[in-house]
Amino acid sequence: MRTLRLVVIILTVCLVAASAAETGSGVIIGSVRLIGRAPNIPLVYAEQDVEVCGSQPRPLQSLLLDTNQMVRSVVVYLGVPPSNGKPASNDSAFAVLDQRNCEFVPRIQIARGGSTLVLRNNDPVLHVVRIDSMSGTNGPMTMLHVATPYAGFEKKYTLANFKEPTLLKASCGNGQNWMAAYIAVMPHPWAALTDDAGKFALRGVRSGTYKLYAWHEALGTLVHDVKVAGEHTTQIDFEFSGER
Repeated sequence: MRTLRLVVIILTVCLVAASAAETGSGVIIGSVRLIGRAPNIPLVYAEQDVEVCGSQPRPLQSLLLDTNQMVRSVVVYLGVPPSNGKPASNDSAFAVLDQRNCEFVPRIQIARGGSTLVLRNNDPVLHVVRIDSMSGTNGPMTMLHVATPYAGFEKKYTLANFKEPTLLKASCGNGQNWMAAYIAVMPHPWAALTDDAGKFALRGVRSGTYKLYAWHEALGTLVHDVKVAGEHTTQIDFEFSGER
């Protein structure tokens, strides 16, 4: 009887281990830092609708740094999805792009292909939103061009199921030329934004070797090879080079 119980226990452990290997249980953590002097971020002025957008100069929100020049809002993602892997975190079915105080909010976000994009306007002025695909062999392509004419405007759209990570850029074609936002549309869930301290984590990654990318709108793209083994945590730290 004891022998039978021992066999059952061994089989259970093996099944659990096999299941963990199949679904993916590895973790990739890390940080993104800027080395050297940060590039100059220019001030911009509202050319119209100053009663809403303001008459004072404002800095572009293209580079946000924390202590020790840790970089916020960097998109970190696996270039090729793990085969048969399943993430530990849940995916949101919605991405929201708001227009508030003559800025897009959020400026950077990650969405899954096929999810719903909710486009909103909270400003009492007309914005004309254009969304272009910045990836692909054929160059930029306009995906959406629509007017959001009043405060309270809201409309939903479906994001395309791109086969590769694809960057969408939103801009305003009604005089607010500083307005910009980016949506990284992923065909898989292994992607994250760096937090306020410049840190990120990708969970539920199956064992294997991958290309890990870090993209930032003002600093460019970096890539690291990363190897994930079982349930271990792998650390990858990115360093962008600033002005010397």
